[in-house]
Amino acid sequence: MQPHLAATWVLAALLGAVCGHAGLAAELPLLVGGQAHGAENIRTLAELGLGNFVWIPKPGYSMGNRPWDRDPKGPNGILTDVDACLAHGFSFAISQRRGLGTLWRPGGGEYGGDGWGDDVLVDAATMGEIARRAGPRFAGVHAEELDIDFIQNGRRASYRSRLPELYAFSDRAGGRAHLETELARLATTYHGYAPGVQYWANMSLLQHSGFRAGADVVLGELLESLPTTELQLAFLRGGGRQFGRPWGVWVSPWNHGDVPCEDKSLWPAPPAVIGGGHAASAFRRCLYLAYASGARVLTVQETEPLFSRQEAGNPASGYQLAAWGRELKSFWDYAKSHPQALQPLVTVALLMDQDCGWAPGNLHGGWVDKETVWAKLPVDDSDQMISGVLEVLAPGFGRQAPGSWDKGRLYPGYFASSPAGPFDVVQTDISSARLATYPVVVAVGDLRLTPELLSRLRDYVAGGGQLLLNAYQMRRDEAFVQDPEFLGTGIGTATIASEWAGQTISGRRLYPAAQIVPLVALPGVRTTPYTEPWFVAQDLQPLPGTEVLASTAEKEGQPVLLRHAFGQGSVYLCAAEYMTDGYQDRRRVLGYCADLLRGLATQGKVQVTAPGTATPAPDVSWVAARRGADGTVLVLANHASAERTVEVTWRAPDGNAQVEVGTGRLTATRQAGDAVVFALALAAEDVLVLGVR
Repeated sequence: MQPHLAATWVLAALLGAVCGHAGLAAELPLLVGGQAHGAENIRTLAELGLGNFVWIPKPGYSMGNRPWDRDPKGPNGILTDVDACLAHGFSFAISQRRGLGTLWRPGGGEYGGDGWGDDVLVDAATMGEIARRAGPRFAGVHAEELDIDFIQNGRRASYRSRLPELYAFSDRAGGRAHLETELARLATTYHGYAPGVQYWANMSLLQHSGFRAGADVVLGELLESLPTTELQLAFLRGGGRQFGRPWGVWVSPWNHGDVPCEDKSLWPAPPAVIGGGHAASAFRRCLYLAYASGARVLTVQETEPLFSRQEAGNPASGYQLAAWGRELKSFWDYAKSHPQALQPLVTVALLMDQDCGWAPGNLHGGWVDKETVWAKLPVDDSDQMISGVLEVLAPGFGRQAPGSWDKGRLYPGYFASSPAGPFDVVQTDISSARLATYPVVVAVGDLRLTPELLSRLRDYVAGGGQLLLNAYQMRRDEAFVQDPEFLGTGIGTATIASEWAGQTISGRRLYPAAQIVPLVALPGVRTTPYTEPWFVAQDLQPLPGTEVLASTAEKEGQPVLLRHAFGQGSVYLCAAEYMTDGYQDRRRVLGYCADLLRGLATQGKVQVTAPGTATPAPDVSWVAARRGADGTVLVLANHASAERTVEVTWRAPDGNAQVEVGTGRLTATRQAGDAVVFALALAAEDVLVLGVR
């Protein structure tokens, strides 16, 4: 790690060098395939029809049935892999590192994980030769597990001491600057190999920093023991839209230290276990959910799960697909007929501060057991709000259920339902034009409410957006920002009577409460009072014309939720502190606010519910997306171990629907006003792809 890492001016300089280059990946074709080293393994991927892309692992990576030659031109060297890819028409990416810094850092969990530093695998001259030899078939240099390394090492001082300059910060802005400076340094390094070389950053936790620091493609790693699939897709979709950059996923079969294989004689490495690793049905769900979310790269870690010999132990026999290979081929056979970039239909964006730095806990089976802020800073009440809102929109995302880490258990944990549909995560440096593509924006966590951000939020609402804010987010430092024209209210500015001295004083009054009374009917919100955990509401003074949608039940009936028309849109302002329980569990969103969130999220074109109800369907996550002239596609994933039935309400549908993928069934269709309702049966732990034309 270089001593200059802490200097924030370096970040600006590096970003200036890479911003133009990053646009080269904007038209990335759909790339689907497996991981392989060795000419025979790569040839086998081609013969078995496993996509158009190969992920070449880090030279020296110990899995597989082929050794590595240190000489790149040797029979098992990197150039042999490249030539094999080109001979079979594959595009390819090459892994060059794991983690951050310039040093090689061997070690397991007791050391905070291993790190492979700069140029210890493939030297710059060889990379340049590969780029010249392969041209556009060389899709990218893959830098693995960058933010995972950042967080794993950041949790303990003994681990941080190996990379001290990376962690030389004391606030959130410094945390972002240090991480993004290092990420941008990698961009400059890899772009410098040769003209057109692309930098692929694996960011499974802090994806927006990867986009912001100049990665041409950001990849999320799914399964293994990593954050929930639906949560990662929310960050990747939102980051991709915010920065106008392609993204992808690589799916890891590792589960409790092993990977699936079906022929030990072919795959002798100890971690390759017959019946081991993650189930193939989990791979299927990852692929289709990511595809409908707009992923342009879909690949898998390890070769072992993909194929076996037709006769185990007989080197003369041919090869056949293994369970994960069958899923990959089936997906490729479908996706290559629909290679255009899909545009997900997402109603809600969660807006986080660009300096937030929050990441979920439960990483690597308890290795990082708690939520983090830039790896080492304390989590506060505003971060707890993020967790609470995510638990409403993706229940189970935090693997809180007992036994969620048991082997074989996938849900909740590796997957979470999305009862109100998909949502995106964006950050406060998003442009006004891209923010305007979301019908609803919900601010979560604390915002650094600069005049520029406030102006952007005003533009968003004036243009027709619906914005949900919390009164405590309307602060600059510790002072509440007053904008009654925008909010339709003042915040904490009332003149109040002292109960003790009998005199009038100026001050801010807080209202403790434990019940919320709905005053105006809203989608998804019941009309009867909500008994809540104790919470604190900020004092609001609504102006004439501002609607009081809910109030406390206490003697003065103070506002809990306001709605104010501004331009063509509306601002919702919640007085309850971060919308959460104020005493026992700061992660728990108040019941009224949870229903409000779900109601706002279900205003989009598509809604998936339990049959005959307006109640979101349990155990199901889903994504709908436009696919150009091919109409619209809806991917539903059933995470339950039994069949589930759902109804899909499609407002102003494009035409007729048919099942394109899956063993589930379309059982009925009916008209309901301006919408069509499709009744569907979803097979256990399966996906159903519904095409609507």
